[in-house]
Amino acid sequence: MQAGHIIIQPAKVLHRLCHRGGGCFLIGLAVACVLAPVSTFQVDEACAVGGAVAVVPSTQTERDAQADSATLLNVDDACSGSASVSQDDSSTSACGISLRQLRGGKAMMLQPGPVGDPMPLDELASMMMGGPDLGVQDRTSQGSAVAYNPWDPSLVKPSDGELFTFYMYRTVSDEVYPPINVNTANLAGALWYLHHEVVIQYPRKFKISRIMRFKVKMRATQPLLNLGMNFGPRLAFDSGECTGPYVCGRKSMGSPQPAFCAGEFARTYDANITDISGRPFNGSYEYEKFGYHIGCNKLGEYPFPMFKVYYPDAAWYSLPGPCPSKTWKDHSAECKAAEPGGFCEGEPTGAGNCTWNYEYMGQISLDELVGDIDELHTRGGREYDPFADKGVQTSFWNGINSTKANMKRIEAARKVFAKKYPNQTLDEDMPSPPCDFNFGQFYHPFYWKDPFSGKCMDAEPGSACYNTVKWGMSDGIHGHPEWFPGLNAKSSFKDFQRLLYAQGKAACPHRPCEESGDSSDKSK
Repeated sequence: MQAGHIIIQPAKVLHRLCHRGGGCFLIGLAVACVLAPVSTFQVDEACAVGGAVAVVPSTQTERDAQADSATLLNVDDACSGSASVSQDDSSTSACGISLRQLRGGKAMMLQPGPVGDPMPLDELASMMMGGPDLGVQDRTSQGSAVAYNPWDPSLVKPSDGELFTFYMYRTVSDEVYPPINVNTANLAGALWYLHHEVVIQYPRKFKISRIMRFKVKMRATQPLLNLGMNFGPRLAFDSGECTGPYVCGRKSMGSPQPAFCAGEFARTYDANITDISGRPFNGSYEYEKFGYHIGCNKLGEYPFPMFKVYYPDAAWYSLPGPCPSKTWKDHSAECKAAEPGGFCEGEPTGAGNCTWNYEYMGQISLDELVGDIDELHTRGGREYDPFADKGVQTSFWNGINSTKANMKRIEAARKVFAKKYPNQTLDEDMPSPPCDFNFGQFYHPFYWKDPFSGKCMDAEPGSACYNTVKWGMSDGIHGHPEWFPGLNAKSSFKDFQRLLYAQGKAACPHRPCEESGDSSDKSK
């Protein structure tokens, strides 16, 4: 069977795969399984396996009617729609699960197609473990594809960063595909999301039913390490596309501050985020300057949520893979080569295109954690009422702002994983490294003035600016290179003057002129 198709399988086939606890299990791998009224091809909740979706009819009549047939649908038919992401993040784009801050996918409309064979199980396993379909095996030899050419040439080299190995988690419905170009969490972060947005309704939001676990190996890039960080900012992913927020310029709040834009990256941002030398980035500042790093977000800090959180050390992550600038359906060999992402085979080196990999480590169902919720609601109970801050006929989620109660929930989840996978390292024995992303350090250049704004005037010999620039070139760059970010001993006089101007140094109140007759404010 060709990759990139949807399969509607007869119930008698999927029944063998989609049976235990409403999920789908096969040799330790979760197999995609969704209930939907196939007669209208309206999928109530989509599930992807690297470009494939399996659907089971929702009623016995439909299951009997479909028992002797299988329909193959092109994945583009299912993934052609896209819902916009609102400012309050109340909606997500189509064709995915948990693609914005661990959230689930929206409904799709499927169209009939030609008959075909079901996906081979070894292909399914290959996708789950990061196989060839992810575009990571050969990044430079596919047709006219171009090699990774980062803005910072040092990103093609390994870094001297420490190798970290730790667990990440994803809250999912009965779906499975590789955790690439997605958002993940530590266990506390996953439970925070469930508590605040999933279990507050019945059926649960996006029919999320499981917590999947992955063992991740990570090594930071050198530009990040030079700023004292192992993580960059957590960026959101929707349907495999990174949607920021990206820095896209400066805003004035009495003094310059970074401005951010959400949604698809726009090339017009380059005009506002040039390097101090004026060299534009080839894409987003976040990935071009620092490589395809793992991003982290301590809950309670930028970018979301920006309020007090009572789950200790809760964190979310972003895992950039091939072609993060486009949705899965728009991936191409050229895009995967030019934007290889950070996922790589073997031990991560810390180069800009080899910062992390993963190993699937199993899953638990939410019913294993809190009990049979369908049965609870049948007898009049409720899993969690956010207004009362407690459940009805169950107490598992009681006390959303109680650190003590939240720690008990974390311990409960750990115990279920430990009981189910006794030979695996315990969650508490494989802690995640500190989420050390530093907003001020990472976006520091955007607190400077636009280096190409304002009136220009070249520093004249003997002036305070001239003497300051000459000292920086002869002594400062060698004794205190951290004072001159982006520059080196070979940088030009104009580059040094431009940096001092952007930093607001009193000695250099004007930027250098770029060409003869240049005196205008180029920010206008």
